[in-house]
Amino acid sequence: MDPKFFEENHSYGLTEKSDINNLGVLFWELTSRLSPFDFENKNHLEIIQIKQDILNNKLRETPIPITNDKFVSLYKKCWQHEPDKRPYTNQVIQVNPINPIDPKNKNVSTGLNSNESESSCEEYDINSD
Repeated sequence: MDPKFFEENHSYGLTEKSDINNLGVLFWELTSRLSPFDFENKNHLEIIQIKQDILNNKLRETPIPITNDKFVSLYKKCWQHEPDKRPYTNQVIQVNPINPIDPKNKNVSTGLNSNESESSCEEYDINSD
């Protein structure tokens, strides 16, 4: 959720720029294969502190070292604290295709192209109950 939405004056409504913020977080999740800030393993007080740090623009997810620098730059632009500094959807779409994993790390297994990846969509019948 867009941090601006939780500010005290509650005057900020969800917009395209909110979706862009969420897209940036999703990009980070895809390359890290982690949940942001590992909330599932935090206690209530830690979660409150993390949320407060995000609202005060003091904390964001840490990029994973094998992630392509251009992709990191893209998702950091998407999660800028001030919505006006975030790109528009058409600007994100127009970015040249970026390989999220840095090609210099060819021997790093991402699980994305391996035989051990999850079942394909073709194995599921979307019309079945």
